[in-house]
Amino acid sequence: MEVKTICIRDWVMVLPLTAKGEVVMVRQYRHGIETVCLELPGGLIDPGDASPEAAAKRELMEETGYEAQDYVLLGSCFPQPAVLKNRGFFVLASNARPTCEPQLDDGEDIEVVRFALHEIPGLIHNGCISNGMVQLAFYRYFMNHRKF
Repeated sequence: MEVKTICIRDWVMVLPLTAKGEVVMVRQYRHGIETVCLELPGGLIDPGDASPEAAAKRELMEETGYEAQDYVLLGSCFPQPAVLKNRGFFVLASNARPTCEPQLDDGEDIEVVRFALHEIPGLIHNGCISNGMVQLAFYRYFMNHRKF
């Protein structure tokens, strides 16, 4: 039996929260489903990034122009272990604030938007947040920060 895997670098997804309890998100076109998606900022971890948290800091700045006071790893996952040979990391960026204009890569067309944290479950439920990895990032956040 021949087995094929796709080797791509690990990636990071950032969950930026402002001091006012807003989540900084991005709307960007996704070619695979040919539509604009509401997502969290993130991207591939570069070879020069010292850690997922360092990559999160860089990606947050590049895609949104925001910086945060603290970067804390929420967890990681293997997004599609049947065919992908990479890991995704979820990083909470606390006290995020705008500090400059986004530094987008060629071909990126991103709109920065903010939502109150309490709106997120409804946005997931009604399908506005449809990316499974974004949903998982919020799951990790709510599991770590809710009192049961």
